[in-house]
Amino acid sequence: NSSRFGKYNRIFFDETGTLVDAGVTTYLLESSRVVTHGNLERSYHCFYEMLSGLAEEKVSQWQLSREKQYIILSSDTKPSEVTKDQAEYQRTWHRQFQERDQKNFQRLCDALRVVGFSEEDMDSIFQVLAGLVHLGDLSLAERDEGQESSTVELDEEILEKAAGLLGMDADELSSALRRRKVRVIHPGRESVHEVPRTTSQFRHALHSLIKALYKRLFERLVQRINSS
Repeated sequence: NSSRFGKYNRIFFDETGTLVDAGVTTYLLESSRVVTHGNLERSYHCFYEMLSGLAEEKVSQWQLSREKQYIILSSDTKPSEVTKDQAEYQRTWHRQFQERDQKNFQRLCDALRVVGFSEEDMDSIFQVLAGLVHLGDLSLAERDEGQESSTVELDEEILEKAAGLLGMDADELSSALRRRKVRVIHPGRESVHEVPRTTSQFRHALHSLIKALYKRLFERLVQRINSS
């Protein structure tokens, strides 16, 4: 067990008592922690370890920054509500883990290699994590609630970064986040219409997508480890 996910370990022995197999079953993954957590708390450590331990080439390739305070990796307090002193204190607080995160990133990579992950496999994993980091920076987008036809104003540069790393079409991702489909049933027929999401609906859809992608990545890693 841990505070962020539960796991059930199965260990198999033959008739002589020799260990012959093992496997992990996960449950209760706290995916909500990927998108929100309290002040001076951290999300899943793999994000911070990745940012601290990645080679400069990968940091540049995936358009990341070691110094930036990414939204899903900071507290759930809106940046506009954080004072300058509070922001500096948060940056200092996060920096205390930097050396440990670098070492743990190397340990993580070594462990993945032991269970059969290639360098390409690991790049794919961290590329998805980088995409989720960028995707989270869309969280503060809003729309003009006074105009029913208006849609959420997204930062197109951030959207392009996230979509590219996650293998998505930026226009399709934008449309899915900004609008929702409503089915209207009439006597003898039905129709489907797209309507703009409110700011809260957009944020819920965005966070749901981030959590779902993280959960799928996590479960796929467990499956690979079990089959190694």
